This record gives sequence, C-alpha cells and structure tokens, in this order.
Amino acid sequence: MMATVKAPSGQTIWKAVREELLLNLYVLPFSTIAPTVYHVYLHPEDFEAVEGVAPKIVEQIRQALTAEVERVNRGADGSVRSWMSKLLDREQTPPIEVPPGGWEVYVRPDPNGELGRGQLGIVSTLAMPAPVEYGGTPTTRIVRSVVGAAGRSATVAEVAQPVPAAPVPAVATPATQVPPLPTPAVVPPAVLSPATPGIAEPSRETEARTVRDRARLTYNDEQGAHAFVMRKDTVSIGRGGSAAWVDVQIVSNSRVSREHLRIRVDAHGRFFAQDVSLWGTTVDGVALPPAVKGSEGVAQPGAEYALPMRARIGLADAVVIDFEVLGA
Repeated sequence: MMATVKAPSGQTIWKAVREELLLNLYVLPFSTIAPTVYHVYLHPEDFEAVEGVAPKIVEQIRQALTAEVERVNRGADGSVRSWMSKLLDREQTPPIEVPPGGWEVYVRPDPNGELGRGQLGIVSTLAMPAPVEYGGTPTTRIVRSVVGAAGRSATVAEVAQPVPAAPVPAVATPATQVPPLPTPAVVPPAVLSPATPGIAEPSRETEARTVRDRARLTYNDEQGAHAFVMRKDTVSIGRGGSAAWVDVQIVSNSRVSREHLRIRVDAHGRFFAQDVSLWGTTVDGVALPPAVKGSEGVAQPGAEYALPMRARIGLADAVVIDFEVLGA
C-alpha cells in the first residue's frame, strides 16, 4: 500500500524559510543582509490543509525571522556562527540586519502544477548593493528553491535593477503581434512567482495607505477583483511561471505574458511603464513602445513611457489595470 503524503505543517514551512534565510545571507564589511521577501508555495491539495491558518502561519514566521536573526546576532547559535566564519575566513561574521520595513511572507497554492504533494516551493528575494566603485549596478538576487523528501534544490538568478531612461513621447506605436513562445523547461522546477493577491495575506495589499505607498493598481482577472499597493521602486506584472518572477500575478489567458509590464518610480516621484510582452501594452489606448525580440530570441524591453497620475493600462486585450499615484 502506498504511503499517504502529508501536507507540510506550519513548523515544516518555518524550518524551510529559516533555512532559506541562513543559506542566502550576503555579508558586507559591517553588516550582513538577508532576503526580505519569501513567497512559499504548496501543492493545491496541501494548501487546502493549512488554508484556514495560513494568515497565522505568515504572522508567526515574520516574528520567528526576527527572533532568529536576533538569536544569531547574540551568538546563541554557535554552530551557525562557526560555519559562517569558516566559510568566509572571518573570526566573526557581521550582524544580520532586520529589514526596517519588516519581513514579507506569503503562503499560497501553486497554480501551475510545478510542485508535488508534500513539496514546498520558496521564492526569496534579496536586494543586492551596487558596487559603484567598480561601475556595477544594483541587482536583485532571486532564489527559487524546492524542498521535499529528496532534499532541497535551488536555482539562483541575479536581475539587474532597471537603469532610468528618458521618457518617450506618447506616440501611437502598433504593438507587435507574434504567437506566444513555448514555456522553457526548467530543472529543477522553479517555483511560481508571487501569486493570487489575498490568499495568504489580503491585508498587505488592501490595507490603508502608509507613507511608503507609491501607487495603487486595481484590476479584474479570472479570479475576480484585486488591489495592489506599489511600495517598491519597481514592480513587475504578468502571469508569472517557471521562467518569470513577478510582483503582481495576473490569472488570465496566454495573451498576458509571463512577464508583461514593468512600472518604475524615480527619485522625483515620476512613474514610467515599460512593455516586456509578446502581445503589447497600452496606456489610455496608446500603445507602448513594444518589446523587441533579440538575436537569440529573447524579448528585450521596450522604451520607458511616462505615466500620468491616473491611467488605464491594457495588457494586450485581456486585462485592464487602473493605475493611480498615491500621496500626490
């Protein structure tokens, strides 16, 4: 008789997140920074088993992350200190920083069928500093891990943060119409990007505005009405999937690309949209400069387009997002 696979418990989820934290630290001369965002995915049937307590799991993992960092910084976890010191050839590793804005933790079902029963998928992100003295640029390190009975496997990608570009005039440029590309195979299977808003933690996307709120995105997709508050300098929007990490995941047909659109705010509070799709993006009916397929078949983002204070952004002809600048 085949053994029944148990759904990961809250304790199992915490241990996997804790390991993700400790395995992906970045040491600077005077401090150590850690991933601040953790998207945890479960097989849909496993998620059903914890759905009722998912908000409490999220809340307690946030508390536990801070407690773990404080414990390591006090030297209470001697084995971790010793391991880190040997690895980095240091007598003592600089203390780990607790993110000023707190930890972002989400627990959600995997809608793309990439995880088996009993498996955990974790996507963690870490904002890397820019080595300006070497002419470098800031990057975001994205680690996609799959944790199961066979152990942990991970893939790592470092994505350069967008370089500010001059806004382009609102010229009606036809969006290129090309058939969607097949999804590339990824081994081990990378975990989906941030998924359906509101499943694990609706309050963080619909709560009252704070000083960190930049803009609000509201839209309807195949799972209903959603609202997303933009607090980062750059957000990525699309269907997500094994080859694309997005901040706002749209549940829609393939005319919405896995990564479809990027929105960026600069130091002066100006917002810009950038098309990275196959089927095009519009702002108030005007087509954005389209993404261009490069020589290796990879789509290169189109030029940035200055956004007004309010706009209706069309993702192909599938989904419309109402964009509104906050705090103006």
